[in-house]
Amino acid sequence: MNKKIKVVGVKPADRSVISGENPGYVPSILDVKLLDEVIKVTNVEAVEMVRRLALEEGLLVGISSGAAAAAAISLAKRSENSGKLIVVAFPSFGERCIPTVLFHSLLEEVQKL
Repeated sequence: MNKKIKVVGVKPADRSVISGENPGYVPSILDVKLLDEVIKVTNVEAVEMVRRLALEEGLLVGISSGAAAAAAISLAKRSENSGKLIVVAFPSFGERCIPTVLFHSLLEEVQKL
């Protein structure tokens, strides 16, 4: 593996709303030995990022993607990462979240614009 590439995982800091699975769940396809670091993201941070991505970027993403984006931004703010390329993969879409309160409040905000 390229030593210049750092692989960072994201996990819920709280009881997991992020993964949609049981707390502590590790998918069988994940080889944790490949991770250089794991960043914890709270449910509040993940939900706030979902809202930001929808309102500011027009992206309809799910809670896991909100967590991934929050972690990527946190990583990008570190001084040792200044000038480096940060790539984030969005693992979830927001269509399952549309009927939730999260997106009802987003709709209200968008209608005010």
